[in-house]
Amino acid sequence: MLYCILRSPNQPLALPPGIRQVQVEGIAAVVSDADPERVRTADRSMLQGYADLIADLHRVANLIPMRYGCIAESDDSVLRLLQLRRSRLGTLLDKLEGCAELGVRLLLPGFDANDAVSGDEPGDVRPGHAHLAVIRQRFQGEVRVAEQAKVVRAAIERATVGLFRDTRVEQGQVDGRHLLSLYYLVPRPACHDFVEAVRLAPDPFPDSMMNHCLVSGPWPPYNFVGAIDDDLRCLT
Repeated sequence: MLYCILRSPNQPLALPPGIRQVQVEGIAAVVSDADPERVRTADRSMLQGYADLIADLHRVANLIPMRYGCIAESDDSVLRLLQLRRSRLGTLLDKLEGCAELGVRLLLPGFDANDAVSGDEPGDVRPGHAHLAVIRQRFQGEVRVAEQAKVVRAAIERATVGLFRDTRVEQGQVDGRHLLSLYYLVPRPACHDFVEAVRLAPDPFPDSMMNHCLVSGPWPPYNFVGAIDDDLRCLT
């Protein structure tokens, strides 16, 4: 199983028993032997131990973290990945150098997906009209949510200008409400200033939404490493 990829360290990494480092041409990977069935049925403690190891390594080294469950047939498969993707991995490590990931999550105001429910509009007897009205209502609500997300993101990034290198955006739902998740690649020395800037950012909406946002991290930069694990699967 592959944990992370990094530049070959000058000194051996302090790794727990059963976990080792393999390297080629200045690029290294942290790996361990793993039973695929045990990986597939991992419990919470195994997942937490995996995440904790990557977090510990990230405190002392610049690395590309892998999501849990990235399995290769052998060390040779991993070394082949490192050789074939050496240039891409080096460029990515340069981008991540000295950075951590911070997340900002908040519920958007306004449209509630549960508000768009089917039913006949009063006085309207045209077949299918109520159904089309529901679709229109839902579409208009989603447009409002997208506009709100854009405004919120702009407010945060005005407040944190110069404090991050890159960003990723996700939107989802929690209990019928829209969740906006923003991820920022932040230089380690700027992490505290970034959190404070988000906390003090002006709220673009009247319901003090910004006062209820959740800032998490710093974490290893999982959301900024692309599909390296997919590359590995192609080589196994």
